[in-house]
Amino acid sequence: MQRGRRLLAMAAVAVALPFSLPAVATAAAGPIELGVVPGTDDTWVTAIGDRGQLIGESCANGPHSHSCVAAKWDKAGRVTELKPLPGGFAAAKAVNASGVIVGASNVRAVLWSQDGSITQLAAPPGGSTSEANGISSTGIVVGSGSTSDSRGRGLRWDSAGNVSVLAAPPLAGNYSATAISRDGRFIAGQLRGDDGSFRVLRWDATGAVTMLGPDSELSSFKELNASGEIVGRTTINDRYAAVKWTADGRMIELGWINSYATDVLALNGSGVSAGSGYTDATGTYAAVRWAADGTMTRLSAELEGSAEDIDARGRVVGASAGKATLWDANGVRTDLGTLPGGGFSRAQLIGLDGTIAGGAVTAGGDWHAVYWPAR
Repeated sequence: MQRGRRLLAMAAVAVALPFSLPAVATAAAGPIELGVVPGTDDTWVTAIGDRGQLIGESCANGPHSHSCVAAKWDKAGRVTELKPLPGGFAAAKAVNASGVIVGASNVRAVLWSQDGSITQLAAPPGGSTSEANGISSTGIVVGSGSTSDSRGRGLRWDSAGNVSVLAAPPLAGNYSATAISRDGRFIAGQLRGDDGSFRVLRWDATGAVTMLGPDSELSSFKELNASGEIVGRTTINDRYAAVKWTADGRMIELGWINSYATDVLALNGSGVSAGSGYTDATGTYAAVRWAADGTMTRLSAELEGSAEDIDARGRVVGASAGKATLWDANGVRTDLGTLPGGGFSRAQLIGLDGTIAGGAVTAGGDWHAVYWPAR
């Protein structure tokens, strides 16, 4: 790959490092442990619905095998297995405000209704495999699948289940749809070009596609908001850099205190994002929040930390010093605690209603999904 190309649309970013460390609030009540499907050991939350619905997977880890089943949980932590298509496995990827879940089973895109019943989504003409990755509040589903030419394509299913192939980008290759905005206006995805590059894609309400990221570089998608802004990662001068693509396609590098790698994982509707930056002094990462213009504020009081999601109020969740953590909009940190007898926890998602989900080590050493009620 060619490296160090000039970025034609790079905005200047001011880097701001606070002179004082953020305050620490009183530790919150510990997490609520989510149930495990019988016959499995570890659980993970993969998505939170707008009303705090929790979905994920429950996995069996044997000495020579690893298998997972799709699951959902209620607010009491009770688990329900999301049954797969006959004779196979399933993965739950996304859930919308109505509690409709999408994912994959037997290499086919599927949808689970509110009652848990599963429906296989239609394949494109000549297609043999598919998966669903996102669903809007209006029931529009996006994902990927193979077509009659055996190439990967981004797919869109309307609320009636009719499938269409999303417009191809100008660069030939395999592409997929990864996420859709809540209102269904924007779709984001990924292209693996035949030239070896990886580019980020965005489709607007008309179906037109825009290709984002520098030529011949590795760029990856992380999150999309309702304005069509996207955060992700690309390579700049031979290093990984967190970036944001604005609604008009400009690329902004998200600032950091040195020239080492940064990674962005989350974006809210106001264009504020969260992630982490590598600290060369210790060889660890620190949690970071970036303002809409890319200005950086370091969150973790310790050198070690990670920021993994952000909500509309600018609150960030992640981990600091091995404990699940919530930072408020002012950077005040709350320790979210661990499971009894466990020594490590991590907050990974914060929902529209304020529900927080993540994982924690149990007293027996397993990794279990946990959540904290909306606050």
